[in-house]
Amino acid sequence: MRKVYLNITLMSLVLLNNIVNAQTTWSGPLIEFTKTDNADPTNALNQDQITPSVAITRGSSGEIYNATSETTRTKGLSPLGTEWAIGDLSNISSLTFSSFRKAVGSPQTSVGKKLVLHILEEDVYLSVEFTSWSSGQSGGGFSYKRSTPNVTNNANKMVQTKLSVFPNPSTSFIKTTGLNQPMNCEIYDLIGSRVLEGIISDNNEISVQHFKKGIYFLKIENNQTIRFIKK
Repeated sequence: MRKVYLNITLMSLVLLNNIVNAQTTWSGPLIEFTKTDNADPTNALNQDQITPSVAITRGSSGEIYNATSETTRTKGLSPLGTEWAIGDLSNISSLTFSSFRKAVGSPQTSVGKKLVLHILEEDVYLSVEFTSWSSGQSGGGFSYKRSTPNVTNNANKMVQTKLSVFPNPSTSFIKTTGLNQPMNCEIYDLIGSRVLEGIISDNNEISVQHFKKGIYFLKIENNQTIRFIKK
């Protein structure tokens, strides 16, 4: 009988270990997302498409919601497909997760709180810190900083420069502006897999027509990384 109990215990530990290893923690460079007051929440430019299952936005008032699965917020439940906790990524196992409103209380008090967002479908954990929140009926603006995937093994920094990608979002191609000379480039998807590599020049097109819809990262050889969306 003891042997049976021991086998069950060992199997439980193996299953628990597999569950923990399946989790993905994003501790890459921080990016900031902003939705201005009265901006159209149905426009992809005003949605933070974090993963294929979650795009965060906000209407003219109330809490944030997931534009991928919701057309408006549901008080106390939105954003669907997510759970939130106050705390740090280094302490995930000790955090208590719940809905956004339950975790932060009144949404306008979320500014300055260090949060961990858990995206259920992809089982991704990332840090979020709100930097602004328009209260009342003032237009639904908000902004936050959040962590991103580790695109490479070395700790590259996102350098703020005049380099940009357009059109963004894109349906068939992207171009860059701000390059002084041709450079090697790589494109990574949201989980860090390289999907394209080559040489890029200013205003030359890179075809993304056959990419799946989602978020991608264009990495230039000078360690600059630019985020873009494939529609």
